Amino acid sequence: MSVDFFWRRVAGTSLDELSPKELGTLVPHWFDSEFKQLYEAGLVMAVERNGCLMHFALTAGGATSADVAELPVFGGEQRAWGKEVPEYGVVEMELWVLRPDEVRDASVFLRQVAVDDLVKDLDAAVAREVRSLGFATPWSQEWAADLVADLKELKDFFAAAAAAGDALIKFESA
Repeated sequence: MSVDFFWRRVAGTSLDELSPKELGTLVPHWFDSEFKQLYEAGLVMAVERNGCLMHFALTAGGATSADVAELPVFGGEQRAWGKEVPEYGVVEMELWVLRPDEVRDASVFLRQVAVDDLVKDLDAAVAREVRSLGFATPWSQEWAADLVADLKELKDFFAAAAAAGDALIKFESA
């Protein structure tokens, strides 16, 4: 199983001005020419395979508000468009968007999450989740450290976006 997850900071007005397809084109992938520059500028964040586990940890970790806990990864408004794929015909693509106030709410929530403790406390549950999702690689302490690092980076990314008053576009790529 190889699923990557991307977050892109944008001006809040972009969410109303652009179609879902246009918003989707703003989210670069690993090998896009602008990815490195956007990453270094703090405008994009991406993780390999950990997106669903980040969501699992944040929503299973006893958050005070399940709605807010979902915002960093799979929460927000879903937007969809059709994309022509030669082998399959028209495939529905979707992304999630968070308005600046939702980004601030998510940042406040993330600031309170002690990710080292969260991942440690959920170790057995995350291992079961890894098996249920069909990952070829078993859960390990090395993977747990990667998940902690990704969650810490997510906290910083959301804090910077919230401080700037940005909206976020989120996209999952299989």
